[in-house]
Amino acid sequence: MRGERRHQVRLDDATEVLVASGLVDTDYVAAQLGTTFATVQEAARAAVAAGDVSPHPLFEAQWIGRRRSWQRLGQHPVLWYVSERRRRNRISPHPLVDPRIIFAAYPEARHHPYGALSYWLSVSGGGTPLPTRILPRKVSWATYRAAAIAAAADWRAEVVLERPELVGPTPALPDRLTTSPAVTVVMSAQDAGPLVHQTVASLQAQTLTDWHLVAVDRGSLDDTAAVLQGVAAFDDRVTVVREGRCGHAQALNVALEHSTAEHVAFLPLGREWLPEMLEELLAHAHHSGSSAVLAGVGAVGRSRLELVGGRPVDLATALLRRTAIKDVGGFDETLGASVERDLLLRLTRDQEPLPVDVPVLRRPDPVPHGFGDDWRSAVLERQLVDWDAVAARKTSEDLVSHVLPVGPEPRRTVEWLSSVPRDGSELILVGVRLRRAHHVLAASVAAVIAGARFVSVPATVSMSAALNAGIAQAAGSTVLLVRPEAMPPRQPIAERLAEVVRQPDVATAQPLVVDLDGVVLSAGARFSRGNPHPELFLAGLPTSDAVRIGQSTVAAPAAPLVALRTDTAVALRGVSPRFHSVLAETDLGLRAERAGLGRSVVVPDTVITSRTPYAGDEELIGAMGSLRASVESLPDGVPGAHDDRAPDLLLRAGLEVTDQRNRRVSADPEDRTAPSVLVPELVVRPVDGIRESPPRLRWAVDIAAPAAQRGDRWGDTYFARSLADALERRGQHVAVDRRDARERDSRDFDDVLLVLRGLDRVAPRPGLLNVEWIISHPDMLAPEEVAGFDLVYAASTTWSARMTREWGTPIQPLLQCTDTRWFHPDRAEPDTGPALLFVGNSRGVYRYAVRSALAIGADLTLHGNDWTEFVERDQIASGGVANEEVGVLYASAGIVLNDHHLDMRRDSFASNRLFDAAACGARILSDRIDGLEETFSGLVLPFDNEHELARLVQPPYDAFPDNETRRRIATRIIAEHSFDKRAETLIDDAVRLLLARR
Repeated sequence: MRGERRHQVRLDDATEVLVASGLVDTDYVAAQLGTTFATVQEAARAAVAAGDVSPHPLFEAQWIGRRRSWQRLGQHPVLWYVSERRRRNRISPHPLVDPRIIFAAYPEARHHPYGALSYWLSVSGGGTPLPTRILPRKVSWATYRAAAIAAAADWRAEVVLERPELVGPTPALPDRLTTSPAVTVVMSAQDAGPLVHQTVASLQAQTLTDWHLVAVDRGSLDDTAAVLQGVAAFDDRVTVVREGRCGHAQALNVALEHSTAEHVAFLPLGREWLPEMLEELLAHAHHSGSSAVLAGVGAVGRSRLELVGGRPVDLATALLRRTAIKDVGGFDETLGASVERDLLLRLTRDQEPLPVDVPVLRRPDPVPHGFGDDWRSAVLERQLVDWDAVAARKTSEDLVSHVLPVGPEPRRTVEWLSSVPRDGSELILVGVRLRRAHHVLAASVAAVIAGARFVSVPATVSMSAALNAGIAQAAGSTVLLVRPEAMPPRQPIAERLAEVVRQPDVATAQPLVVDLDGVVLSAGARFSRGNPHPELFLAGLPTSDAVRIGQSTVAAPAAPLVALRTDTAVALRGVSPRFHSVLAETDLGLRAERAGLGRSVVVPDTVITSRTPYAGDEELIGAMGSLRASVESLPDGVPGAHDDRAPDLLLRAGLEVTDQRNRRVSADPEDRTAPSVLVPELVVRPVDGIRESPPRLRWAVDIAAPAAQRGDRWGDTYFARSLADALERRGQHVAVDRRDARERDSRDFDDVLLVLRGLDRVAPRPGLLNVEWIISHPDMLAPEEVAGFDLVYAASTTWSARMTREWGTPIQPLLQCTDTRWFHPDRAEPDTGPALLFVGNSRGVYRYAVRSALAIGADLTLHGNDWTEFVERDQIASGGVANEEVGVLYASAGIVLNDHHLDMRRDSFASNRLFDAAACGARILSDRIDGLEETFSGLVLPFDNEHELARLVQPPYDAFPDNETRRRIATRIIAEHSFDKRAETLIDDAVRLLLARR
């Protein structure tokens, strides 16, 4: 068996390694390259030679490393992977391959010369479930393989297209033409006088002389019109039409009204034709009868499929039948640009254009993509979505559809695929001209997940147009529009948002958007009087302020995730595709209100994290330019400016508005002429609540836990939440700042900075009352740190007294405490649960209490994370228990185990676990610290060695008080050591010191 080989392998030949490792799948490689192979060796050689081709459905180079180490070394990725002997056992070569699962089932796979995946393939069959945890159900290897091969074939069919052949040579032009002039040449001119003579000269040099030029001047401010009239004075084939300042499409339509020829050509100022061009195009038109003849040399679109796919359009080298243009309504004057592509797409709806082999002098330079209106996407979206057909489809009230255009990082796509709830939800991934790796990963993984679908858009369009393509596929009656920068929510929010938009007067609902630090990024769009540009409401404030304000109406949404009814989205024809990405949802909300479909609301009890700022400066400037047109078209002017509820809402958070100002956002702050916009800002200050009854202060509680999900399971997080709730119950305004958010500017609005000192040293904030509560890790403290605070507490009576003497800074004892909502004797009947219980994470060490219990063979029930390095999996009851449910385990356990960090044990810092378990009346065994008897009255007994532990864990637990006594002690613990009691102390001391400053 391959998995038993341990000999050295050669790593200098990628083809040989691919074949020997089993990491080449002939059918999969063939699907990507559009061919077939007779042998696996041929497939391996082709995969190596092709470069960006994956050799196997479960090996994807774009997944195994962001730094692309093999590229720096000039290696094939499979060679790099198998040669990284230690690292490869930690590297997942594919999102559906978890080496940890393979090693758990096959420990010998660690020693396989080609790695875990190669071993797994050697011992697995088609029916073997994939080694992954991200799928909601087991999927067999054969099922996924078939999906991956189909996805690869679909990608190739979409991306690798055979170009239509050019028609040539040019046929002879008929002796007699049906009209004279034979061709009308139309020109739209504005402010380009110096280009007139050279452009018209190329027309006058044509071998076909029977033409008529209709030049429409669009209100030029220079001498364009005069120069054109000068040309017309000497050539009666030139007609000049003068119009006011108008759009390009309107000018072309005016020119078409003056045309009489059967065929029409287009000559922009600045372009030149080769002398034979008109004659050759006209000859092809008469010979073929085609309504659209295109000079197809170069990269320009030659067919309708290529035009929809986004290939360039050059109408200056085309010849169109005038009646055909008239039949489709001429140029669309509602478009700000890309009118030529739009016209050609309408002309070719029923008949393909004729691409001909006619030489072209030069093509126009590509127009650089900016962040202004994306009219190209607006035109292409019309070909991608049939809104009338979408409106006729039925949707399910029991289903919420998530529509997510796929971003540049495959990992983010897989995160969404693995996180969307399967019951009552569907995920529609929209891929826009994706690269092979991302297309195949997204399509294949979506294919094996129930409720997930992949939709590929064959054109390069804006994020907004991609959203519309997804809306058109939505089966749910509620749709969530998601941009790639939105991270999957830590708690399900879809049903809550769906509930809000089901209200008859609500059109759109957005969650609270926070940045990676956990600080508010947006709670919707707010407008100021006279300014069409929105402000991101509550940006920079802590999330607690938004929660305190509660669900509220905003002028429009401003978020990377927005919910609305599917029929509302369809009635509005989706988001405007001319928006590249940001502010498209704001425009959507404004249009919904204008159409009478409802208001926009923000729902702060639903939270989404954005990986990026809301927008870069250039992106924001471009998007605001697009939004300005929507705002200025509203009948009542700037939305919300006449009834701005922001000041009243901010008062709920303890902030009052003192002024408004504008902040300039510039594409280049060093260049005063660079594009810029003025964004409104409210000037706020905290309400002076100290003299209210009871006093009301703003608190920032600083903890060392990291932001987002990785910090949710920290004990500091639970502690801070409970303390914040206790302070809030006493009328305080509290924000819990994890370490990533401690530099937020809005801390200047707070009255008190309370640092729960754990792993991090935190600098005091000037201007605030700075309070430090040392609850753990006393060894990390230094005298100069505590000296910088106005008030210092410590969760140890003996350490507080000793350090006060040694350091000369007063340190008051304030022990840890318990949340009496979750921890009390009534949570469960005694002795009905586990005999011996430990709830806690390993913290990367084999903790003393757990090690001792397992050493004596005790029947230990263990809940917590990161224990597999020290104990067998079957000895772990769960990876963790919700804090609200831990009290049930404590109250029902025979004995609860506890231990401390070494410095906490030495300096007698009683852990939070002791107070939680004691409040439940539990029997507790702990390592020895001072003050256990005084504080816990016999509920906590120390053990100094495994012999003592073995004696104390044996029923009937005679060393502990009886049930009734333990209940009385628990009642006292609740009265003296609750978070509410600590909140009273903190508030009293803070108010006293703040009043003393005045």
